[in-house]
Amino acid sequence: MRTKIGAAFAALFAVVLAWAPVMAQEPDGKLDGEGKEIVVLMPSRSNAYLAQWIRGAEKSAAEANYKITIIENNFDQTEQDAQAQQRIGSPNQPAAYVWWPADNQAGLATLRRLSRTGVPVFQVNQALRPEAKDLVVAYAGVDDFFNGQVAGKNAIAARDAYVAAGNKLASDGGNLVILKFIPGYSAGDDREAGFADATKDKPFNVIASEYAGFDNASGYKAMSQLIPSIRGKGINFVYGASDGPVTGAVQALEEVGLVPGKDVYLISATCIADISAIQSAKEFATGVQAAGLEGWFSLNVVARYFEYGKQVKDGQYIAPDTADARPEFNFAPSKINIIPNPQVVVGTDKAKAGEILSKFKLWGETFSDHCVY
Repeated sequence: MRTKIGAAFAALFAVVLAWAPVMAQEPDGKLDGEGKEIVVLMPSRSNAYLAQWIRGAEKSAAEANYKITIIENNFDQTEQDAQAQQRIGSPNQPAAYVWWPADNQAGLATLRRLSRTGVPVFQVNQALRPEAKDLVVAYAGVDDFFNGQVAGKNAIAARDAYVAAGNKLASDGGNLVILKFIPGYSAGDDREAGFADATKDKPFNVIASEYAGFDNASGYKAMSQLIPSIRGKGINFVYGASDGPVTGAVQALEEVGLVPGKDVYLISATCIADISAIQSAKEFATGVQAAGLEGWFSLNVVARYFEYGKQVKDGQYIAPDTADARPEFNFAPSKINIIPNPQVVVGTDKAKAGEILSKFKLWGETFSDHCVY
């Protein structure tokens, strides 16, 4: 009898010991990847936004004790496909892949190959295509359709202010020039669609829509080439997918005697690197899509996936745009995880623009902290 009791006790004790490690692994919100590798496949940091995104991602990875490996391509999907295939063939697979496609549609075949490795794949920055939903664990980053909607709100505010200032619209709704990113880059398409959605009840008259790249020089070139053929129609507004092409457009307009903030009101979806146009009120409004914040948040989503037992909640989570401090992310990520992009309208008065920007805060950091890099 004693032997049976002793055996039963020993068996029960063994069960308790077996459960102990499991109980010790319960999520405590403290991210620790134990130095495991996360591989990021993305376009080049030659673009200022992407360089800042990488800084944020590296900071987040360090905080969560992960090693991060960045593999860059020159905005070339064929190059990225080859890089991904080479990494898949490596004998040492990472804890996770982070996928930022050079071309969201053309990159689907490689995304499928990544998903078949059995390594968790997370897509960032470029919104998930319907075909990609089951190929990734989760998405983290921006919602470019929403950013386009913010730009639409900016444009409506600009039109109201333009008319209130005594300016005459060249057409019903006002003549608008759209400066897009590059062909095939889905963020630009999504921002254009979001803009159209936000302004559909009273649309603008689009007199030109041109690919203008990401930076000042590309925006300047595109606007300079457009002006001779459209100036006679009257240019009331310019919408740039980001501040980069808008800042270039400011220079092009000034060179032909048109005054930004007086003759032409310019707006964008998001700030990027050079904020001189909005600081001087030559740009009427923008949104704060912070590159470093996005990079940090994207890697944090990956780290939380592992911390919370490889759980992913259904649906979409939009991170709050709290002013004074970064929110506490002590929970499992969702299928779709979005950063904030608060609207910032400065108007046309340089003195007031400076005051508005100086008071802005997002996650405890200033407008300059988020938008200058």
